[in-house]
Amino acid sequence: MQVMAPAAVAGRRGTCFGCGAILVVPAEQESASAAREVSFAPGQPITDRYVCGQKVGRGGMGTVYVAEDTLLSEPVALKFLHPHLLQTQRGVQLFIREAQVARRLRHDRIVATHDVGRTPEGVLYLSMEMLQGHSLRKYLNKYRLDKEPMPVRLAVELTNQILDGLDYAHQFIVHRDLKPENVVIMPGEKVKVLDFGLAKAIDEEDVPLEKRAAGSKHRVVGTEAYASPEQKRHGEVDATSDVYAVGMLLHEMLTLRSPREPFVEIEAVRTDVSPSIIAIAEKARREVVGDRWPSASAFRTALMDAYADAYTNVRSAKAADGERQASTDGMLLLEGGSFLMGSNDSPSTTPEFEAYVNPFYIDTYPVTVAQFRKYMEATDSPQPKHWNAVGYEGGDQPVVGVSWEEASAYAAWEGKRLPTEREWEYAARGRENRKYPWGHETPDKNRANYGDHLNMPSFVNMHEEGSTPDGICDLAGNVAEWTSDWFQTFAQQRRGDTPAEPRRTIRGGSWDSPADGLRCTARQGVFPESQLATVGFRCVVSAE
Repeated sequence: MQVMAPAAVAGRRGTCFGCGAILVVPAEQESASAAREVSFAPGQPITDRYVCGQKVGRGGMGTVYVAEDTLLSEPVALKFLHPHLLQTQRGVQLFIREAQVARRLRHDRIVATHDVGRTPEGVLYLSMEMLQGHSLRKYLNKYRLDKEPMPVRLAVELTNQILDGLDYAHQFIVHRDLKPENVVIMPGEKVKVLDFGLAKAIDEEDVPLEKRAAGSKHRVVGTEAYASPEQKRHGEVDATSDVYAVGMLLHEMLTLRSPREPFVEIEAVRTDVSPSIIAIAEKARREVVGDRWPSASAFRTALMDAYADAYTNVRSAKAADGERQASTDGMLLLEGGSFLMGSNDSPSTTPEFEAYVNPFYIDTYPVTVAQFRKYMEATDSPQPKHWNAVGYEGGDQPVVGVSWEEASAYAAWEGKRLPTEREWEYAARGRENRKYPWGHETPDKNRANYGDHLNMPSFVNMHEEGSTPDGICDLAGNVAEWTSDWFQTFAQQRRGDTPAEPRRTIRGGSWDSPADGLRCTARQGVFPESQLATVGFRCVVSAE
């Protein structure tokens, strides 16, 4: 509908009798493109609560600005819906209703929606959690530019997190517009899905689903390339439509081919994806609803089980010296990936940055006196310092008094090696960015041996309450642990600089360390020949 008004009343405001919305009489010659564009200047107030900042993006649904929430004194993202999308009162009401449902979603994998409202000019907007990350589209473009495939592990992990969020959201709402632009990847490979429910209001604005005639044509809402067949037909949409879209995302991550391009089978472009994962992705994309995974949960479970069977449970370990096959008994497999490393709290740990590690096995416990005794008997190696000292001779205590060279020699004998600093911090800190190996709770005597509480190392299984979520023990306290890296700044390590002093890095704190020494980021430099009663080690093995 087009409303004609004389120039004399252009710009005047009034109130809609139906919903109370503020209406503004448009200028006589206002162009169609101007009506479609939303633009705000930095510093411009948006209602009494928000002050607009810079524009950060524009998509098919709306334009996004950084803004200041003056009520909570925190930055938010304001998404202004394009005015041309909703032009009926029914559409507006449905949008607000769907947005209010999305506002109640609270999950680690879903961008939080704080508020829904309208500007004085009647432009609908959402106030959302401000994120620090990049869209999945940007990740895909980078892999394309680098001409490198996305690792199977990463594609599976991102899909796992997307499905985790959907499994929760589907109790309340269907997304309808899943695409790489609506998936944000933050540091540590943490996923956030945004724009839940926005497509439904637009899809049903003019004609409700139940009133549509068979075969009638309507616009496809969302992004047609990722839309399910029933969505393209404007049939009934449910959770399996989102399952289809996630299947399209997984296929694109594994092939780096957009659905807008000619279809290509996964096995035609790479050989490192297992048949089981290919079959799982294919099932998610089936035309018939009943042939797909019935839920996000079922899709997720099948995917993670298949990945474990194909890549984890049968994975062998590479020996450090290339001759002896390492046993992974008593070790745990960590899948690796990106995580936050370092801290800005002290000069020795700065800066905090995003690091990456490949998959590896790590000892569940530090090497014990009993294990080191077998090595000495097999190799006729000398006893380390403190070997017969009272309080250090227990078979289940961690061995101490070993130099860096002795620790490295033991690891090589086992077909293993000492961990790099990145591997050690990843094992302790995880992608969850834990302050301590067990989490963020303050250290206590049940979680760790520290503060000279026992005046000696404890048995390695004594403080299992302080284990990581993966089950790795004693990464904080008991004994500090050798790593393979020189003690340098992280920038120097990345550049490969020659160390100014020949010191190796130890991690984890010990039985006489203060609580601050137990932080996952704490590190010290020790000369390799040192044989300290507070330092031991554990081993790792690279995973194939």
